[in-house]
Amino acid sequence: MDKSLHQQIYNNATRSPYSIRTRQSSASSLSARKTGYKRSNLSYGGGATAPSVSGRSNQTILGIRSEMNIVESYGFQLPVVVNEALNFSEKNQHVSVMCSPNGWAWAVHLRHLYIWQYKDTRSLQQNKEQMRTPQRRGASAQCRELTLPHCDIGHKASLVTVFVGEGQQMASCIAVSPTGDVRYWTSIAHDGSTVDANGILEGQEFDYLMEVPYHQGYLLVTTTCSLVSLQLQLVNGRQILHHKTIKQPTGFLGGFGKKFASIIIGLNSSNDKENKFVSIACEEEDDENAVVTLLADRWIQRWRIANQGTSEQFIYEDCDIVRKIREEFILKFWQTRVGNPEIELHLLDMHLFDNKMYVLGGAVNSTHAPQMCYGISVLAPTSDEMELLNFMPLKFSQFFSTGTEKDCLSLRFIISRLHIYLYTDKAIYPVSLSNPTSTDFEAEKIEFQVLEDRILNATVSNNLPLFFSRAHGLVCVTPADIDSPELFHTSRNTTDFYIPQSEATLREQTLIDPSMVDGNLYMFDLDPEAMYNEFKDGVSQLKAAFIYRLKRNNNMSTTILNDLLRSTAEAQTAGALTDTNELDKIVVTIAEDLAEDVPAADPRWEQLWNENQNNRHALGSSSSMQILTQLKEKNLALRHFVDFLHTTGIWDKLQTLHSPGSSGALIKSTCNIISDINEKIIGAIALRSQQVKFSSLVDEAIQRVIVGWNNMPEGALTAQDLFYVRICKFQDLFQALADIVDERITKQKQSLAVTNLICDINAIVLHLLSEIHTFREQNASIFSLPADKLDMYEYLPWTAMSGSAGMRDVLNHLVDITTRYGTRTPCDPSTKQKLYQQILELIDYILDGRKSYLDSIRDTEKYNVFLQQYESQRLSLISLLINDEQYELAAKLAEKYLDFQCLVIICDQSDSQERLDHYIKKFEEYDFSQFAINWHLRQNRQGDVFDRFKENQAALSQFMRDHPTLAWIQLIYNGDFERASKTLLQLAQNETELVTRKKAMLSLSKLASIASLESDLSTQIENINTEQKIIDYQEQLSAALLESFGFDPENQKVLKVEEIINLIITDENEKATEEDFRKALELLNYIEEPYEARHKIWCAAILRDNWIDYDINNAIDHVQNLLFFKLTEVCHLMGTELETFLPPIENFLNAEDLEEVAHNTSFQYLLKLTYECINNSFKKSDEMET
Repeated sequence: MDKSLHQQIYNNATRSPYSIRTRQSSASSLSARKTGYKRSNLSYGGGATAPSVSGRSNQTILGIRSEMNIVESYGFQLPVVVNEALNFSEKNQHVSVMCSPNGWAWAVHLRHLYIWQYKDTRSLQQNKEQMRTPQRRGASAQCRELTLPHCDIGHKASLVTVFVGEGQQMASCIAVSPTGDVRYWTSIAHDGSTVDANGILEGQEFDYLMEVPYHQGYLLVTTTCSLVSLQLQLVNGRQILHHKTIKQPTGFLGGFGKKFASIIIGLNSSNDKENKFVSIACEEEDDENAVVTLLADRWIQRWRIANQGTSEQFIYEDCDIVRKIREEFILKFWQTRVGNPEIELHLLDMHLFDNKMYVLGGAVNSTHAPQMCYGISVLAPTSDEMELLNFMPLKFSQFFSTGTEKDCLSLRFIISRLHIYLYTDKAIYPVSLSNPTSTDFEAEKIEFQVLEDRILNATVSNNLPLFFSRAHGLVCVTPADIDSPELFHTSRNTTDFYIPQSEATLREQTLIDPSMVDGNLYMFDLDPEAMYNEFKDGVSQLKAAFIYRLKRNNNMSTTILNDLLRSTAEAQTAGALTDTNELDKIVVTIAEDLAEDVPAADPRWEQLWNENQNNRHALGSSSSMQILTQLKEKNLALRHFVDFLHTTGIWDKLQTLHSPGSSGALIKSTCNIISDINEKIIGAIALRSQQVKFSSLVDEAIQRVIVGWNNMPEGALTAQDLFYVRICKFQDLFQALADIVDERITKQKQSLAVTNLICDINAIVLHLLSEIHTFREQNASIFSLPADKLDMYEYLPWTAMSGSAGMRDVLNHLVDITTRYGTRTPCDPSTKQKLYQQILELIDYILDGRKSYLDSIRDTEKYNVFLQQYESQRLSLISLLINDEQYELAAKLAEKYLDFQCLVIICDQSDSQERLDHYIKKFEEYDFSQFAINWHLRQNRQGDVFDRFKENQAALSQFMRDHPTLAWIQLIYNGDFERASKTLLQLAQNETELVTRKKAMLSLSKLASIASLESDLSTQIENINTEQKIIDYQEQLSAALLESFGFDPENQKVLKVEEIINLIITDENEKATEEDFRKALELLNYIEEPYEARHKIWCAAILRDNWIDYDINNAIDHVQNLLFFKLTEVCHLMGTELETFLPPIENFLNAEDLEEVAHNTSFQYLLKLTYECINNSFKKSDEMET
C-alpha cells in the first residue's frame, strides 16, 4: 500500500492494526491507549467519495418494476410472525401496518399487535443513518406480540403508537380500540403489564392516534373529527391514563344557529351532515407549545396545545380554503371560472413539510367525463386563516365509477425534500419538486407486480421515503442518480456507510454505547504471532486465530483454525474420552476468560499479572478505571468473539457441555452457555447502574458474596473489584440478597422496615431480570442454535435453573417471603400494591423460565412429568394472588400462561359474568368454554352451568353433545319441550344402572311431552307409559328375592323384561302364586318374540306341582289345585282368549324343560285331564255369559 495513502487512511495513527506486541505493563498499556488509532472503514474497500451514477445499477427487487428509481430492501428482516400474518391470514382478516420515523413498526391482525424495530436508532448516528441502509439478512428484527383490548370493530394500526421514553431501553406502547378502550404498556416486553382506560367518548369511532411533541401527550381523532386529549400521568407511583374531550369555546357558535349535537369540534359548513376526518398534523410552535392542524372534508382547524397537554386553545376554523381548492381544480382541469360547474371534491391526505401544509385532493366532473383528477394544494398557515400558496395538478387520473370509487379515493402521499411520493396499494408515483412553479407534474409509475402484493403504509425517515410492502417488507425508493448532494442533505463521506456487514451488524445489535466499538479494548494491542508461537494448547491457538481475524489477517486465522479443528476431530475419532467436545470446552474457556478478565491498566491488579503469566494473553481487559466501563467493554469483547465464531463457522460446529455449576447433572448447548455468560455481564452492568440508588443493600450483598467465596480482597482492591471480575458467579448475588431478607425477618418478624426492605430487594432483582431478559430477547438470533440443531438440545436459561447455579429457588423464596411478610403486613396501599406487582413479575419470570424448558423437551419422554410439575407450580403461584383477591394481577398471569383453572376460579370468585364471556371468546381456539363447564361439574355445580353459559348456546350445545345426560336441561331451559321429551325418553331407554333414575327420566319426559302444546306427542306418551309399566312390574319384586340373586333392593339396577320374568317364575320365588305368574304372562306383551318366554312360564307353572303322585280317584280335585289350572282360570277371568295364552298340549309333551316327567304316563294322563277340564270349564262359563 502506498505510504501516503496508508497515512491518510489511518490519520497518521501511531498504532497499526498489524502491530506485533505482547501484553504490556499497565502503565505502558495506558499510554499506548492514549495514542490508539481509530480504524477507518475506508480500509475495507471504497474511497471517500460517493459512488458515481455509472457505478450504480437500476435493478430493483424482483416483482417491482422501475426504470428511473432504485427500490431496495431497507432495515432489518421482517419478523417471521409478521410475515405469516401478512401472507397467510384469511382474506376477511384485515392486517394493517404503520411505520414510524423513530425506527419502530407495528402490525395489527385481529387482536394481535406485533411490534418490531426496522432500524436500530441507538447504534447509528442520525447523520449517518440518512444514507441508504440495505436490508441486513443476518440481523433479524426482534418482534413483540401484545394483546389489544376487546373490540367488536376491527383494530387498526393507525390507533397505535410506539415510543421510547427518556432513560428507557425498551419501548412503550399505547393502543386504542375504535370504540375507545385505551391500553398502555410501560414496556412492550411485558404483555401482561398494562394500564387500561375504557369507554372514552362512547358512541364515537376513533380513527387516528397522534403523539404531540414536547411531552404534550397524545391526540385521538374520531371519524367525525372529535378530539380527545390523552395523558400519561404518574399518581402515587403508578401510571394512569387521563383523557379529556377537547371542546370549542361555549360562545363560538352563538348566533349561528348551527346544529352540533353529534360533534365535539367544528361547524357544519354546509349542512347537518357529520364531518369526515381526513388527516391531522402537528408542528412545534415554540419551546413549550405545539400547533395541531385538523383536516376534515369541509374545513381545516387549528389548535394550540400547551402546558404538557393539559390546556388547549382553539385558533380558528377555515371553511373558505376548501372553496379555494375547489376553484383551483375547476380552473386547472376544466379551464373556467364562469358557470361554476358542479364537481365532486374529495380531500384525501395532508402532510406538514417545511412549515407548509400539502393537501392531496381529487375531483370528478361527471358532466364532463367520469375521470377523477388529482392535485396537491400547498397551504401556509397565518394568524387567522390558511393561505393557498400553490396548486399542483397531477398528470394522471383514474376512471371513476361506483365500482372504482374505493380505488380512486385510496391515493395517499408522503413528502421528502425533493420529491412527493404518491402511492396506491399497487404503485408509487415519485413527483419531483425541483420546479414547484410548474403547471403540471409528471410521475414515473413504480409498479408492485406480485399478484398478492400490496403497499400497506409509507413514511419518511431521515429524508428517506420508506414503503411497507406486503410481499417485500420495508423498501426504500431513491432516484437512480444519487450523486445529487441534495438527495439526503448530508455528507456521504461518513465512514459507517462502508462498514463491513459483520461489524456493522455487531454495532447495531450491541447494547452498549456505539462509541465504544474499539474503545479501550486491549485485544487490539495483542500480538497473535507471539501468542501462537508461545502456547500450543487449544485455547491459546483459538485466541491467536481470533486476534488474527480482528487484524484482518484472514489467511493466518483460517490456517490456525483448520489445524485446531483437525486436531480436535482426530482426538475424538481416536476415542479419547477426555477430548470429547474439546472444541466446545475451548470456546467456553475463552468466553469465561473474556468475562472474568481483570483490568489491564489498574495498578492494583499488577501483582496478579505477575503471578499468573497466562494473563499475558488475556483478551477482555479494559484500560478503564471505572467498573461500569470495564463491564461494558467486557460485553463488547465477548460480542467480538461471538461474531468471530459466526463468521468462521465455528458456531455451527458447537455441541454440548455440562452446565457450569450444575454438578454435571445438566447438559446444555454450548451456544446457550455462551449466552448465559453474556447475560451475566449484562446483569452486572445493570447492578452497577443501580448501585447508587440502593448502595447499602448492594454493598452488603456483595460483601456477603465475597465472604462466601472465601476470597477476601488484598492490597488496595475492594470487594466490589473482586465481585465485578468474577462474572461467571454473578448469580450468587441473588442468594445473598435473599439471605439479607431472611436475617432481618428473623430479627424483626413482621414490621414496616422488613416490608420496605423486601420491596427494595425485589426492585433490585426485577430490574436486573428485566435487563437480562431484554438482552436475551433482542439478541436471540445471535445466540440461537444452528437450524439443524434447534430441536436437539434442551434449553434451560441460567435464570430458570435451580440450585446455586441458577435463580429459580431464590425467586420462589422471594415470592414466598413477599407474600408472607410483605403484603400481609400493615402498610400504606401504594406500597402493598407495589408488592403485589412485584409478586406478579417474579412469578412471571419463574413461569417463563420453566415454560422455555418445557418447549425444548416437548418431544421427549420426560415431557409429561415436567408438564405436570409446571402446571402444579403455575396453579400454586397464581393462587397466591387469587387468595388475596388480586384478581386483575392473577388474571394477567393466567391469561399469559393459559392457566384456565385459575381463570375460571377468578371469574367464579369475582362473580364476573362479563369476564367469563370475554375469556370464552378470547380462548375459543383452546375450548375454554368446555373447560369452564367441566370445572363447574367437578364442583357439583351443574345448576350454575346453565345460568353462566346461557348466552353462549354454542358452547353449551357442544358440551351437551359430549354429555347427553344433561342435554335435556338446556332444551327445557330454551323452551324446546318436544326435543327435551325425546331426549329424556332416549336416556331412560338407555339407562341400565338405576331404576329410580330411569323412572325420574320417564316422568320428566312425560311432563315435557304434556308441556309441548304445539306438537302431537301421543305416541311418545304411549312409549313412556310402556316403560313405566315395566318398572312397575320390577318394583313389585320382593326385597328378599332380589337379595337372593345379589341385587341391591334399595338401589335397584334396571332389569330387562326377560330378567323380571325369570325372577317371578324362579324356584327361589317360593311364594309366587298364579297372580304372579299372570304378571309374567302380561310381561310377554313387551317382548318382540314372546313364544319361547311364554313356553318357559307355563313349564315353570307345571313344575311347581306334583303331577305324578296323586289320588287317582280324586284326579279332578287334584287338577283344580294345580297352579297350572289356577293360572288358566285367572287368565280367563281377565278376559284373555284361551287360544292366545295357553300353548297346545303337544308343546308340553315334547318339552325339554319337562323331560323328567314328559314321558311319564301319569303326567300325560293328568295333563290331558287338565286340558279337558279347562275346555269344559271355559265352555260352560262362555255359555252362561251368552
